[in-house]
Amino acid sequence: MKHYFHDFTAEGVKEPHRLYTGSWRTPTTVKYFGLSEDTLHSDAGFVLVKLVKPKVAVRTEGVPVLKEDAAKAFANIRVGDEASVKDFAEDYGSHYIRSLTIGDAVYQILALDREKYIRAKTDVLIEKKVSDFNKIYEEYLAPWIVKESGRVQAASGDSRVAEFLDERVVMKTQFNRYPSIFEIRKNDRLLDELEVLTRNTEAVIALVFRSIGALLPTVQAQDYYNEIVNTALALWEVNI
Repeated sequence: MKHYFHDFTAEGVKEPHRLYTGSWRTPTTVKYFGLSEDTLHSDAGFVLVKLVKPKVAVRTEGVPVLKEDAAKAFANIRVGDEASVKDFAEDYGSHYIRSLTIGDAVYQILALDREKYIRAKTDVLIEKKVSDFNKIYEEYLAPWIVKESGRVQAASGDSRVAEFLDERVVMKTQFNRYPSIFEIRKNDRLLDELEVLTRNTEAVIALVFRSIGALLPTVQAQDYYNEIVNTALALWEVNI
């Protein structure tokens, strides 16, 4: 899900998606990938296709003001005093929200056999042999080519949108029906209906965390704070 959380960042965190998915177990991953457990545990490669609908973006302006008790603990942070940094971070947190975007996102994950995945990645992303959207779909991502087409889902989890995606956003052939987010691109009516259904749905689709250490009065203090916090975050990332 690294690519799904592409717009979610946290200063000092190399893999911010793990802040959200680190505790996931197989049932949760199956639910949000929309794929079978067998496919999830195979050597398949995964392709994320996502349509994003941003509505409201909010950004912190100026210098954040800490509450009284937090401000006192923050003022006690000293260079060389590791405990002062750790105590503050444990009691009040290490980051603050710099910006966030509210909206909705419709997405689908496609699983490809490893050989087909490598071919698609090489041709489209690395060597850029193919750039036409329709050709990419027909040669690499069509339902009869992929190993499994995941369920088309909405980030908001809205039940009306989910029903619409399950029932309408499908490709129908003579003998089968496949969930396919590409049908939205092909059919303007589906896009119009989706616009109406997601008019009032909400999900956080982008989130940026900044280190509170940036609020310390000297560069030396900021660097020391970030060194302690980033080390702790790196250890956490390794262990989850």
